[in-house]
Amino acid sequence: MRAIIVVVFVVGAFVAGVFATQIGPVAADTPKRNQWQYQCFEASGVTQVTERSNKMGQQSWELVTSAGSANSTLWCFKRPLWKK
Repeated sequence: MRAIIVVVFVVGAFVAGVFATQIGPVAADTPKRNQWQYQCFEASGVTQVTERSNKMGQQSWELVTSAGSANSTLWCFKRPLWKK
């Protein structure tokens, strides 16, 4: 009985491996995990931040963080790094 279970398990692992190799590689233009581009800018007024952030958003950038003082703030964005 134990030998049958082992054989079924081995055959199942083999079949799963065959199906896994049939899926194929990920498309070449898909970014790899955790590879990002970063872009930061410093701004002192709401109008300047709004205009620049809207332009960044149109180019697929998303806000990561902002930090600063009473005089100016640093705004940092990220987007996936696409390698060809």
